[in-house]
Amino acid sequence: MREKRRWHRILGGMLVSLLLTGCSIGAAGSMISAPQAQLPQSAQELIMAAPGPISGVPFYQPQYPQREKIAQILDGLPPLLDGMDESLLRLYWSELLKLFSEDYLSPQMVVDRWKMASFGSPDIGDARFLFREHFNVEIILDASGSMREKIGEKTKMELAKEAIKEFAESLPEEAKVSLRVYGHQGSGSDADKQRSCSSSDIVYPLQSYDAGKLDEALGLFEPAGWTSIAYSLQKASEDLAAFPAEKNTNVIYLVSDGIETCGGDPVAVAKELSQSDIMPLLNVIGFDVDAQGQKQLKEIAQASEGLYANVTNRDQFRQELERAREIAQKWEQWKKDAMTEVDAVLIDRRKWIDAYDRDWYEKNWRESLNIGAAIEYLEATGKIGREAKNFLVQQRAAREALATDAKEELTDYLVHLTNKTYEEMKVEIEQKYSGN
Repeated sequence: MREKRRWHRILGGMLVSLLLTGCSIGAAGSMISAPQAQLPQSAQELIMAAPGPISGVPFYQPQYPQREKIAQILDGLPPLLDGMDESLLRLYWSELLKLFSEDYLSPQMVVDRWKMASFGSPDIGDARFLFREHFNVEIILDASGSMREKIGEKTKMELAKEAIKEFAESLPEEAKVSLRVYGHQGSGSDADKQRSCSSSDIVYPLQSYDAGKLDEALGLFEPAGWTSIAYSLQKASEDLAAFPAEKNTNVIYLVSDGIETCGGDPVAVAKELSQSDIMPLLNVIGFDVDAQGQKQLKEIAQASEGLYANVTNRDQFRQELERAREIAQKWEQWKKDAMTEVDAVLIDRRKWIDAYDRDWYEKNWRESLNIGAAIEYLEATGKIGREAKNFLVQQRAAREALATDAKEELTDYLVHLTNKTYEEMKVEIEQKYSGN
């Protein structure tokens, strides 16, 4: 008994220390908190749980470039010998799961997309979503040093510039667009921090799309220094101060690949911005962001009652900007007194339900494959015996079944919501799935 208690302390201490100090896996690495008292047992608990520090990576693929780094983390786990009691097996399973656990999305994400897609409908009940005489979009782009990192053959900055150019070119002629960049001066060194944190500039002032001027603006900056999100949001408020919501539909896209590093409070600034006279819809795009970055960027979006999306490639980035283009086209139709058909709205809502269903499926599939690969690796390296492996395999199957059942529950629930108003949806989701 004394030996089991000692092993329990060793396992818990080693795993917590390991997870807190040794899980930097590039953009996927991040610190996580101490073990939860209980693993998720329902759809709501899956949604509320924090993603693991190495979630979203294809560890199960033998050719994955960072597979060796993750294997080193598994090498640091203590051995799980046959004959251990079930409480120790469950502790081991808990920590293994929390390494790879995915970020399962709330159905509120779908309702937010429905709301965005129905921009201009009086059913929404949100003044920011009503069309006005003028339509303005400001993009606030992260140009900090980390945007030099590559996704495939191109840097994040190169992919972002391409997507922004395509987006601006696709806007209706009467719509206006502007581009502000931040963190593009100085470097990532402490000596340059003040200079970098104060660099937030409009490189393309609010105007209709002009190919030559936008190309010139996109060539003015490259990734350089620190991430000044709060300061840039404050400057965006000044940019649009002459365009109050009374006569303007204002949309802001904040693009960042990490958290605020200049000491500002972007969540508080976002809340103030949403309540200002310009009353913008603030959309936040996380560009290949780790778990810690996702947490803050989600809070920025929530504080402004805006939308958040995490993208990992150019196509996903372009698709998020596409939402604003679709709104602009609806705005153009609205100016011509075009009406949205109810059937079209329902079809669009079903499209987002299908996307949500696919997102849950893909995350569950990846999580299960990653954990399965980890179990096989642990057995092959002698970390676990046959009894322990069988137990972990059973737990993996139960987790996969839980996520599958939750996906079916949530997609069925979203179908049930399709004919409700947005306020009814919001209240119902908060009561059922937000932990309130």
